[in-house]
Amino acid sequence: MAGAISRREFLHTGTAALAAGVARAAEARGGLAIGIFTDSHYTDRERRGSRYYRDSPAKLAQFVETMNETKPAFAIVLGDYTDMRAGAEEKAADLKRIQAVYARLKVPRHYVIGNHDLDVFSKPQFVDGTGMPAPHYSFDSGAFHCIVLDANYRKDFSHYRAGNFNWTDTWVPPDEQKWLAADLKKTKGKCVVFVHQCLDDEEGAHGIKNAPDVRKLLEESGKVVAVVNGHNHRGRFSKINGIPYFTMRAMVEGPGLENNAFALATVSATGSVRIDGYGKQPDRKG
Repeated sequence: MAGAISRREFLHTGTAALAAGVARAAEARGGLAIGIFTDSHYTDRERRGSRYYRDSPAKLAQFVETMNETKPAFAIVLGDYTDMRAGAEEKAADLKRIQAVYARLKVPRHYVIGNHDLDVFSKPQFVDGTGMPAPHYSFDSGAFHCIVLDANYRKDFSHYRAGNFNWTDTWVPPDEQKWLAADLKKTKGKCVVFVHQCLDDEEGAHGIKNAPDVRKLLEESGKVVAVVNGHNHRGRFSKINGIPYFTMRAMVEGPGLENNAFALATVSATGSVRIDGYGKQPDRKG
């Protein structure tokens, strides 16, 4: 697909049918189409630097309208859905407002927990507010198996909770790794893994510090066709031992719909991955 005009002004150029065809074609070939956004950071407060918190509901509404046209199998937010304004009461109000927008989506909705989702809340509070089954979980979609990881743990493997963490100190604990290994072993289909922090950059500030241990599990399974995350607002792409790692650009960056960022990901039956970006999100191929 082409670049900025066909996606940044997507809803105004009449190309929705083309994107819908991408999703339908992927499904017809036994593949999978996924709507993806990340780092909306919604809260009812003034901008800070390049983050325009109050613009996120309108940006998310554009994502919802676009995905209701394309009809992917499901949609997922890769964390930092919300941001901090004051206390738990204000956080709950912000979450309720952004949830009302996401709820207009006509396909199943999924969530990954990000560190900013826990700046006031505990994990149970965020799980209850979104209807997630658990902080980490898995589900099947067509012939594919999808895994949602939670890396919001400190080095001592204690949970992030109500701001009790350093965002650069992020780990996947042994119990979750054990669950992941068992989940990968029992599934028969190709797998897509979703997480907030980066699994391909343990040396960087945005990276999961024990990422090599997690990557080893993914590689040994022979089933993982892609890992998709947020957290690093600029986005990035890498490939490690045959697995592509897609870091999606943040929705919150920049004012107005012209600075929106989201994507339609399509995974073919053979496991090849394509990211069709909208707005500031670039296209990628894995």
